[in-house]
Amino acid sequence: MKKWKFLFAALMMSTAVFVSSCGDDGEETDPGPSLTLKGGADYTDEDASIEIGTTIKVGVIGGKSSVSGNKLTHFKCVFTSNNVPTTLLDSTLNSDTFDWEIELEFNSTGTGIISFELTDKGSMKTSKSFNITVQGPETTKFSNVELGSWNDAIGSFFATSEGIPYNVTQTSTVPANQAKIDFLFFKGATYFNTIASPDDVDANTISDLKLNLWTNKKQTRFNTTSVTAAQFDAIGTNFVFPNFDFGSQTTKATALEENDVILFKTEGGKIGLIKIVDLYTKGDKMKIDVVMEK
Repeated sequence: MKKWKFLFAALMMSTAVFVSSCGDDGEETDPGPSLTLKGGADYTDEDASIEIGTTIKVGVIGGKSSVSGNKLTHFKCVFTSNNVPTTLLDSTLNSDTFDWEIELEFNSTGTGIISFELTDKGSMKTSKSFNITVQGPETTKFSNVELGSWNDAIGSFFATSEGIPYNVTQTSTVPANQAKIDFLFFKGATYFNTIASPDDVDANTISDLKLNLWTNKKQTRFNTTSVTAAQFDAIGTNFVFPNFDFGSQTTKATALEENDVILFKTEGGKIGLIKIVDLYTKGDKMKIDVVMEK
């Protein structure tokens, strides 16, 4: 199939057209040609909300008027977003029937309308349309998560799969719990308030955390980000996270301050953001919010 790319949502399209011709033009009163959207599990034929990167298939079947028999002369399909139309197909016909479909891949967020118009020899037209809303991935959010020092009951270690912290006792001798931990908190004279991966070299020098006893240390990585605290707070149930830069990844984020936002990528490939909510004025404690791909 032929493939094209467009930018709204960079659309990647492949088309197939099947045209047949038979019959004579009629001269009776013409109700116009017929146009039916292809439906079923393989096709989108009504308003839909999809996730960025999704490919959908749409198609139409057209036919001449059963009364006049006027041949089909023109078909047009247009995708319109932000009042900017992109013509997906503009075809001249001379046929009794028309069968066409296209695959569209949406690579950015937004809302658009896909419209179809079929015209016959008698200048009669028929049309169909529906809306497509492209969203970011679904998110999971954990609010006001407290992380403490090695001897605090609330624990230093965080599992994004569950949204809960674990303490030293719960992790040092329990490999199943170790396998859940994506990052940990520690505070020191060199790095100050720090969030680190379980395999971070410096975290493993802190004997009280007992990371030396772990047999499963996940490899979470961190990036700085331009996302502000206000932008973090505005994140809803769907969000396009910043691209993760593997060239500048680190095993820890150091010298953190309130309202800092850092980007992370789990060993399992999920991307998320951490916002520092509170560092308190007493004790080695940190409160954070976390939002990540579901």
